[in-house]
Amino acid sequence: MPAFISLLYLLATIAIYTFESNYLQNVDSLQLLFHGDIKDAQSLAGSLLSSMITMATLIISVMMVVLSLAATQLGPRLIRTFMSDRRTKTYIALFFGAIISCYILTIILYDVPENGYTPKLTITTVFLICFSNLFVLLAFVHHVAQSSIADNVITRVANDITESLNRLTLSEENADYSEPDLSDWPKDFERKQSHLYFERSGYVQNINYDHIMTLCESHGLFAEIHFKAGHFLVQGEDGVRIYPKNKLDEETEYAIRRSFIIGNTRTPTQDIEYSVRHLVEIGLRALSPGMDDNFTAITVLDRLSAALAVLFKKETPKEWIQDSEGRYRMWTKQSSDADIIFSAFDQLRHSAREKPDIIMHLLKKMKILCKLARTKGQIAGLKRQILEIEYDLKHIDKLVQNIDDMHAQCKELRSILKEKEL
Repeated sequence: MPAFISLLYLLATIAIYTFESNYLQNVDSLQLLFHGDIKDAQSLAGSLLSSMITMATLIISVMMVVLSLAATQLGPRLIRTFMSDRRTKTYIALFFGAIISCYILTIILYDVPENGYTPKLTITTVFLICFSNLFVLLAFVHHVAQSSIADNVITRVANDITESLNRLTLSEENADYSEPDLSDWPKDFERKQSHLYFERSGYVQNINYDHIMTLCESHGLFAEIHFKAGHFLVQGEDGVRIYPKNKLDEETEYAIRRSFIIGNTRTPTQDIEYSVRHLVEIGLRALSPGMDDNFTAITVLDRLSAALAVLFKKETPKEWIQDSEGRYRMWTKQSSDADIIFSAFDQLRHSAREKPDIIMHLLKKMKILCKLARTKGQIAGLKRQILEIEYDLKHIDKLVQNIDDMHAQCKELRSILKEKEL
């Protein structure tokens, strides 16, 4: 965006100068604009260019200082969240666009002879652009300050989780709860399978399941993929199994490998747990001895429970995938409801073992989620967390005088889940 808007500023400055020099040299109303001669204009253009470069350097320095402090408190992933914000890109683009306009004006004026026409309209326009950037600077400082507030960061990350869940899960009306018919799945898969090895290490960022299914269907193959997006592949790992190996040629094997995008970092493209881990990291830093910010951790629990409430209305992707004829040809590892619940609560619960107020708040959120749980995976994930909380209460019992209320809440949650199972 900064490059695109800078290009627009460049073209606009040249267009205004061209229009003025061809049609407005004898217009009297331009006397209301810049009154100086060409020497004054050159001096003004140089000053504007210098001041805008200084201002752009200042805002970048301020931004990096604020981001470094906020990243220490909320986690380094905040930088990616902040830089992907459209308003941040727009503010930076406006500053660089003003620099480009000043630079073009300086070049134009130094090509004008001493007794030549002074482009009053162009100079005034560039001056107004630079003047408006003072207010852009105020807006940018306000935006940076607001973006580094913990509650605002948590809200933004929680919105990313909701967006990922809406994009990567199925709605309840489109969900299929029936058991797959595996009668056509090869009985000798384990004996005649071929292992695909990967030649580089890195995080799996995206898997093109449709392309792999097309290759399997056209060559009469069956596939098992034993990892998902977000998994870290080690060079030489054999997480993909293809059946039968006598039908797998080098060209097809290469095409299947090309269906996996492997990079240096995790991305939210197909990784449901990516944004969840980001939010959990903020909570863990808030619970660390150096921060000891219980209110931020409670806000994280509120947002996590809201995101999981959205998940409970959805259906995670199925592990078994059918081809165009309805035959199951591929098994893939996917994030289950229990996996996501574990990612959301387990580390926070463990870090809050010495904070009874956090555990109490977690139990209140768990009660809401227990009432919303529908599937076996959701119930299993919640039951596991309740058992872990009851185990942690043995440690909390040494810190506070009475934890009977917490035990009573755990018992109530277990009864709710037992009714769900029935």
